[in-house]
Amino acid sequence: MNDLQNPEIYNPVTGLGVRRTYYPVKNWNRLGNLVICLVLLAGAALVLLFGIYTTYLAYQQNGPAMIDDKLPVPLVIAFFLVAFGVLAGWGAYSNWKKGALVCERGFAYSDRKGLQLWQWEDIVSMKSAITRHYTNGIYTGTTHVYTLLNRQDQRLVMADSIGKIEELANLIDENIFPRLYELATGQYNSGQPVVTGPVTVSKSGITISKKTYPWSEVKEVSINRGVLKVSRKDGGWFSGASAPASTIPNLRVLLTIIHQVVGLKTG
Repeated sequence: MNDLQNPEIYNPVTGLGVRRTYYPVKNWNRLGNLVICLVLLAGAALVLLFGIYTTYLAYQQNGPAMIDDKLPVPLVIAFFLVAFGVLAGWGAYSNWKKGALVCERGFAYSDRKGLQLWQWEDIVSMKSAITRHYTNGIYTGTTHVYTLLNRQDQRLVMADSIGKIEELANLIDENIFPRLYELATGQYNSGQPVVTGPVTVSKSGITISKKTYPWSEVKEVSINRGVLKVSRKDGGWFSGASAPASTIPNLRVLLTIIHQVVGLKTG
């Protein structure tokens, strides 16, 4: 994150108000991949030259039969080094211009395709997929994927290639939540269903996977290990009453409605 400087690519940005915070792409995703690309391509060249040299020496000593014996292995090694080098180079290229500039009335997002402007009032949904990884019971890290959708049906996916992506996502959420919550509660209070992906809430109850459960029978709505679940007042869980949290847009809005409007506990 950089509060004071941002690339010239954002100079054309207008209409978003005061510029506040810049979130650049991680250096590893840009410079790191570039270095790996150059090292692998250089290694491929060296392996190929070494293979040609040793094959030439063997050819001089033992004739043409040595070409098929000596050259294939260096060629295969060089091929894979080039392939991995190209992948690393593509990673550097695709991430080179990535970044987000947060402003007063929205944010600007840049990538290899150009510059996009996202105003807070135009964003209609945000989904969060946060996955914690474990290897043999040992925590090895967390990946973040955030998906935004606006009124123009434009879709933006941001992940861990952006530095401090979780902080950026929280900042976006803080700016869009009040309006989205007001719209959702207005729908709910007027008797309309509030649809958030696979979950719908209304005055009659909560619907998950096309099954509706009356509020009178619901004890608690909770999220455990990334899954939203609905429990019964008489104990146990409703059959099929669950959905991955990562598939639910505006999850915070949904949980707040359940907690504040319906009056149920969310855990």
